[in-house]
Amino acid sequence: MKDVLRIKEDRLRERKLISPAQRGTGLALIVVGALIALVGLFGYLVGDWQIAPFADMADQVFIAREVALSAGTGITGAFDMDGEESGVHVYYASLSEDDFINAEDFDVGETKKALKGGSLQFPATKERQTAVVAEETPVTLDNGLTFTKAVKFPGAGSSKYRSLKTTVEAPCALTLYAMSSLPSSERRLVLCNSLTGQEVASVMAPAFSADSALHPVTLEIPAAGTYYVTVKGDIPIAPVSTIMNYAVMILLLGLVLIFNGVMMRIQRWERMKDLFFVEPALLLFLMFVYYPVIDLIRISFTNMSVLTTGKQEFVGFLNFEWIFNGAGTRYFWESLQITGVYMFWEVVITLVGGMLLALLFNRMTRMFNTMRAIVFMPKYIAVSTSAVVFQWILHSSIATGIGQMEGIMNYTLSLFGIQGPHWLIDANTALAGVLTLTAWRVVGYAMMIYLSAMKGISQDYYEAAAIDGADGVQRFRYITIPLLAPTTLFLFVTTFIASMKVFQSVDVMTGGGPGTATNVMVQWIYNLTFKDFHTARGAAVSLVFFVILLVCTAATMRFSNRNVNYDA
Repeated sequence: MKDVLRIKEDRLRERKLISPAQRGTGLALIVVGALIALVGLFGYLVGDWQIAPFADMADQVFIAREVALSAGTGITGAFDMDGEESGVHVYYASLSEDDFINAEDFDVGETKKALKGGSLQFPATKERQTAVVAEETPVTLDNGLTFTKAVKFPGAGSSKYRSLKTTVEAPCALTLYAMSSLPSSERRLVLCNSLTGQEVASVMAPAFSADSALHPVTLEIPAAGTYYVTVKGDIPIAPVSTIMNYAVMILLLGLVLIFNGVMMRIQRWERMKDLFFVEPALLLFLMFVYYPVIDLIRISFTNMSVLTTGKQEFVGFLNFEWIFNGAGTRYFWESLQITGVYMFWEVVITLVGGMLLALLFNRMTRMFNTMRAIVFMPKYIAVSTSAVVFQWILHSSIATGIGQMEGIMNYTLSLFGIQGPHWLIDANTALAGVLTLTAWRVVGYAMMIYLSAMKGISQDYYEAAAIDGADGVQRFRYITIPLLAPTTLFLFVTTFIASMKVFQSVDVMTGGGPGTATNVMVQWIYNLTFKDFHTARGAAVSLVFFVILLVCTAATMRFSNRNVNYDA
């Protein structure tokens, strides 16, 4: 109690030493900072909500290629991902007079079933439903027909999201009455071979015009086979508005001024000088670490998508419902299971392999010093570079065709009469292939950590145990392992967190495939956000994954405090 009173008295004494001029300056900074922060907050809300009077300021339309290339994803056209008017509307398609599909034959709304007409169909999946929309203004075709409905082209321009599919037995022409739903902007329609994915023809769908009838476009099908039509080209996106970028910086500036004003009113000038030197680093930390986390939470409760020209809407827990009680449930648990398997084996390889190597290299000879350096060296090589090399090592000839050379691993196995597996293209061995790279990288680091800890164990323990008749195994079990417990805990926690967040090696070597065999959690989040363009769903999964990591790490630390002896 006396200590608390003494601290309060010291603080009061320091405050009496603050000059009136400093107090006045602090008050002025608080007022100015509050005004600036309000301006920043207003700008942020304007950009986020896109308030009608300030819609022009929000400026949420960008070219998709800039974002997609930065994410490593090529642009092949992506439209109508979340119901926004940003793609192509199809009214009528025909191969002949008796083989056609008509939008007027279908009900307005979304359906998981394919829309079929003759040999033509608009495919559907659980994730990507077909959508029939009602046109605000009836569209008249040059053949005299009037349409009040249209089928919206979905998808990301790849075979995964085929927009219009057909199978033909001979060369023919596909006639389309289609129109761009972007104002004053044509869209490129591409006909591709379903088997090879090769483009065989393309045309431009005209922009909407109420003054003239819609004319058809024709795609020539060169041979018998199955084909699909999709859309390619630049697309409008809205990752975040320009005004929101500036608003965040203005808001942070206002908060910093308020903080400095408060501190100037309660701290002496000598201490304030120390604070000023820390603030630039603190500001960068707030802007690039804490703000993204806070905004991640906000995004997870919206319908934000990279591909949208409309404003973000608050959807409550809809994204979390999709994860736990919707189409995403299976993918979430599957990805979490794959991540858990990967984490288990990386932890085992790190702890067991690192300790065994440390025991082997716990000698101070020149040869062993050189070998330790060689084993530790992979830790300094970039993950992406190592992944490319291991793709070559684990290469299977079936991936590029018969007659191609096997990778080093399979070639070496063949020398002993062993048929090597198709490492990275077989769902049963792909994760093992990634773990091969992981083992090569992590065991050297764990070895060095264990070695440094072993050097700190007093030889007196081993000498006393030897006098008592303990052999090498007993000394290792009852002396080395218990005294290395804090080091083991450190390696376990750091390896656990790093393995749960694994991304680079998986992305370079397999991209989450084949199928979903290596679709670890971070890879799935990346695919959701930058390949499927579901930004809000990616944010929701990220938030759930963050909570899982936080709970697991806290439980580990709680267990360690009870069971690990740090004083030995």
